[in-house]
Amino acid sequence: MPAELDDQQQESATPGVSDWRSRTILGARSGVTDVPAWLPDSYATLREQVMHPQYPCFFGTIAERRGEMFYAFVNQKDTSTLPATMATFAALASQPEYRRNNIAIFFEPDAEPLSHDEYHDLFWDTLQFLHDQDPDPEADNQPDPSQEEWEFSFGGIQMFVVCACPSFARRHSRNLGPGMVLLFQPRAVFVDTITNKVIGRQARNQVRERLRGWDDVPPHPDLGFYGDAGNLEWKQYFLADQDVAAVDACPFLSRRARNAAHAASEAADAKVEVKADLKTVPAGHPVAPAKDSQPAVQHAGATPPRAVNRSSADGAVRHRQPFEPSH
Repeated sequence: MPAELDDQQQESATPGVSDWRSRTILGARSGVTDVPAWLPDSYATLREQVMHPQYPCFFGTIAERRGEMFYAFVNQKDTSTLPATMATFAALASQPEYRRNNIAIFFEPDAEPLSHDEYHDLFWDTLQFLHDQDPDPEADNQPDPSQEEWEFSFGGIQMFVVCACPSFARRHSRNLGPGMVLLFQPRAVFVDTITNKVIGRQARNQVRERLRGWDDVPPHPDLGFYGDAGNLEWKQYFLADQDVAAVDACPFLSRRARNAAHAASEAADAKVEVKADLKTVPAGHPVAPAKDSQPAVQHAGATPPRAVNRSSADGAVRHRQPFEPSH
């Protein structure tokens, strides 16, 4: 193991680490003890995986061992509390003592697991919903995912996101239990606490090598390093189970791009209305000026999610009671 990680890996567990409920967040509450009946088993499966000596991502192992993980949960795909939960986590992660903490969000397991494509849509719907509800005004200015500097951000905290779900049959490192699990890792996790520099390529390459022994397929071709030329972060969030690179455009739409598209659409609609009005005005009558259209900026409005191909009674996504950020 690289020297820069060895000292951290050998540290004894922080007192109270085993009391994972004390680090569970629900909305504005932390230390939630009244967790759903399905959650302890889901947590136990994740812990068993990441604490295995050969688990590839020792960043996750270190976080779990040292008690630097927060947890959250989603019942029946009702993500209405997630924006407030993520706002609480972002506020904690902005404090020096929590800057290297991750959060794992557990989704209630489905009676019948979804297909890989359905988990893909559920993941990107959830990420889009969070972005649309982000209270940070700078969320309107984030770059497009097609740009190398883009990383998912919430509450002003950039985070690498990993989606793990039961449909990964060969890529075992992305299967952490009976339900979908989203892991949000602030970029500070990948910065050495002593040198304040990004943890070296040697450590990250070792993760790739450990993947070869853990998974039944080679490391995915889209895996890269943040900041490298040609690297796109979004491609690494939800991987194919096969050794196939992503070819489609990112399903995520930034608020800046969405607002620009809405403004262009409204401008086009206004032109059509003016032309229609001109056709109905009798010859010789003055034409009233068109009303100015209002910009379609929706700081707290969520883009309607794509429907996972299941009825609401069978597990459709619910984005009820959207979080209203205060400005």
